[in-house]
Amino acid sequence: MKNITLSSIVIIGILLLFLAASGCITTQDDPKLEPVSEEYYAEMDAALYPYMQSVDEQMKDITASVWNAARELDGVPKKGQAVNLALLKLKSEIPLAYDVERIDEHNILTAIAGELNTSLQVGDEIITNQYTEEDFRAAGSQCIVSTHTEFQTGNQGIKVSAPIYDAEGNFDGTLQVILDGTYLFSGPAEELRTTYGYTVWVAQENGVVIYDEDAYEIGSNLLEPNAAYTPSFMAAANDILENESGHTSYIFYTIDWHKISQTNAVWSTLVPGYGPTWRVILIDNVPPRHELIEPSVTPEELKAFVMNAYVYAQTKGKTAALAAFNDPNGEFIDGELYIFAFETDGTILGLPYQPVLIGTNSWFAEDPSGVKYVQRMIARAQQGGGYVLYLAPNPSAGYSTELKLSYVIPIDNQWFIGAGLYEHTAPISHTVSVDWQTRNELIKQVRTMRYLAAVEGIPAVTEMIMDPTSSFQREGLYPFAITGNGTILAFANNPAIVGTNQLGTLNSYGMSFAREGISLGKSGGGLMYTLAWDSGKQKEVFVLDYVEPAGNDTYFASYMILE
Repeated sequence: MKNITLSSIVIIGILLLFLAASGCITTQDDPKLEPVSEEYYAEMDAALYPYMQSVDEQMKDITASVWNAARELDGVPKKGQAVNLALLKLKSEIPLAYDVERIDEHNILTAIAGELNTSLQVGDEIITNQYTEEDFRAAGSQCIVSTHTEFQTGNQGIKVSAPIYDAEGNFDGTLQVILDGTYLFSGPAEELRTTYGYTVWVAQENGVVIYDEDAYEIGSNLLEPNAAYTPSFMAAANDILENESGHTSYIFYTIDWHKISQTNAVWSTLVPGYGPTWRVILIDNVPPRHELIEPSVTPEELKAFVMNAYVYAQTKGKTAALAAFNDPNGEFIDGELYIFAFETDGTILGLPYQPVLIGTNSWFAEDPSGVKYVQRMIARAQQGGGYVLYLAPNPSAGYSTELKLSYVIPIDNQWFIGAGLYEHTAPISHTVSVDWQTRNELIKQVRTMRYLAAVEGIPAVTEMIMDPTSSFQREGLYPFAITGNGTILAFANNPAIVGTNQLGTLNSYGMSFAREGISLGKSGGGLMYTLAWDSGKQKEVFVLDYVEPAGNDTYFASYMILE
C-alpha cells in the first residue's frame, strides 16, 4: 500500500498532474477490476496467518514481560538502584524497546532505561499516553497498548503500560515501554516477502497507518483526503476498516508511480492488548526479483562522483548546488548515481527522484533491519566523510531490498551530500535476508551484558564474553567489549586481538569497525552494518552489529554474519 502523508497532499497533487502532462504516468481511465478466484484469496490467507501469528506472539511476550515487571515493582520505592536495575532487565528482554520508564501517579518520570541521546530527564512530565487508575481498572489484568504516537523524544511507535501499586495496594504510577512499532512488523514482513512474495501494511481501526514498507507513510490516515487515492482504493480502505476480515481488490499506482494496476488484498484483525485493534492487510503488489547483475559502478567511482559534487557545492554555493542536485535531468545524474543532500539534523535537502520529501525530517528513518541509516550517514559525515552501508529498495531491480553502499562528505557543519550504489551481488541483497529472530537475539544478548555489568561489574562480563559456556552466549552471535580509545577488552571469536588497539584497522571500504562502533555507542547505541574479518572463514564478511554503552567509556557489542 502506498499513500502520502497529509503534509504532502498538495505537492503530490501538483506532482501527479505534472507527471501526467509529461507522459510519465498513465492518464487513461482506471482499468476495470478483474475477478479473483477464491482459491487465490485462500492462498493469500494461508500466507497471512503465520505472519499474524508471529506479530501476535511478539506482542504477547512483550505485554507479559511488562506486566510481570510491574508486579515485581509493586511496593518498591519509585527511585533507586532497585528500580534502575529492573528497568535495565526489562529492556534486555524486549529488543523492540526504545525506552523503559517508571512514571509516578502524577505522570512524572522517576527512572528511565533508554537511549543516551534521549531528550527525557528524570523529573520531566510525560505528556503522551497519560493513564489513570480508572483506565487500568477498566483494562483488568491486561497491559494498555497505545495508539500510534509521536513521543516527546521524537520517536514514533507504540507504548505498552502496566500499573504499579505501593505496599498498601494504592495506585503508585505506571511502568511504560516504548516500542519500535516499525520493526515489530517489518522483521516478519521481510520474511513474508522472501518466502511467499507478498507484503503487508497495517492500520488502526481509526484509519491511521502504523506500518508501511515506506516509513514516510506511517502516521497518515486513510480516512482523510489524499490526491493519490483512486476511487477503488477508497472503497477498499473503507471495507477494510469496517470489517474485521475479508478480501478485496483495488486499482492503485505501482510502486514506481509510473502506472496503475490491480492490487489484491486479504486482511484480518489483531488485538495486541487493551486498546486499539489493528487491521493487518496482506497484498500481492510486490515486483518479482530481477536477475543478478554485476555492479556497474565501483566504490572508487562512487567516491569520485561525490567529490565532484563537493567541489561544485564549495564553488557555487548552497542554493545553486541544491538546484543542480535536485534536477533529475541535470549533470549530477549518472546512471544509477545521483546526489542526495541532508542537513545534519536529518532534514532532506536534495532527492532528485523524490522531490515531495524535500523539507521533511528523516532522523528516525530506519531500514528493514532497524538500522537508522540517516543517523549513521550524519555520524560518518561528522567524522569527515566516508562509506555507509544499509538496506534500501532498488528501483532498477523491481524495488527488491538490496545492500546499498553510500559515500557521504560534509559541505560544512550544517549539511552534507552523498550518493550510493547497490551491491547487487552481495549475499544479503539476494540470497540472504536478515533473520529477524536472530536480530532480536543479538539485541537481547548485548542488553543482557549491559544489565549484568550493572549488577556484577564490567570485568565480570568481559570474563563471560571469553567463556563459551556463559549464560548469554548464543550460536551464531559474536560478542565483544571495547574501550572508547579502541582497545579490545574481550572477543571470543578472535582472542588474538584482545588487548590491542583496533582504531586503525580498516576494511575494504576504508571503514574502521572499531571507530564506527564506538561512534554508535557514544550516541546511545544501535545497529549498523559493516565488513568484518572472519578468522574462521579467513575472509571479510558482511555483518550486522549491535552496540550499547556499558559505562566507564566501555562499549558492549555483538554481531551476526549475513552470509
